[in-house]
Amino acid sequence: MEDERDFGYGYNPSNSIAIIWCLDDVKQVRPDLNDEQCLDVLRYADRKHDASMGITYDTLGFVADYLYKKEEVANG
Repeated sequence: MEDERDFGYGYNPSNSIAIIWCLDDVKQVRPDLNDEQCLDVLRYADRKHDASMGITYDTLGFVADYLYKKEEVANG
């Protein structure tokens, strides 16, 4: 069976690769975010990441923290 995936813009498995990040990957680093917020994180990381470094779990965590500040827990 031939691989019929289409990555868009003329890219497909015969001329390119695609690394896929999903909502669950964002939830691994920020389980408090909802699906819409996780998608915001993925889209921001896609637009703003350093191509020489790629996207990592650290990247997703930094972007999530930038877009959605963690609630501070009061001591005591």
